[in-house]
Amino acid sequence: MLITIKFNLLLQAAALGGYLLFLGATYAQASPMTRLDDFHPNCDVRPLGLSYAQTNELRSIRKEYKKAIEKALRKDERVNKNRRRDIIKILSSDKFNADDARDYVENRYLSGMDFAVDELSIQHRFYKLLTPSQRQYWLNACLR
Repeated sequence: MLITIKFNLLLQAAALGGYLLFLGATYAQASPMTRLDDFHPNCDVRPLGLSYAQTNELRSIRKEYKKAIEKALRKDERVNKNRRRDIIKILSSDKFNADDARDYVENRYLSGMDFAVDELSIQHRFYKLLTPSQRQYWLNACLR
């Protein structure tokens, strides 16, 4: 029985350790978004020695991160549908309208900013999940 428990924990650790912190590999496909570069994307959480409860919470956090990526991609798609029309309007007007240009740029990059805020929120949730010694390790190993 003890061997089975250890084996299951080993499998969980391997599964968690193999993923890039908060789905960096998944994010690589979602390049239109602005991603914070304050964290090492390949930070390995295995040395943290997460407990079973922490591992379960990390799974929940990981799902939240996937949802944040999907939300940002949907927002990017909406902005991109109107992007060409909006830039033609700005360029073809008789006089340059700085307000229209500012609105265009804001809309273009807002989803990236929203995603960056979501990402910080998720990183905060992960950080609060850790014990003080795990936090110290994570700050030294994963924070740039």
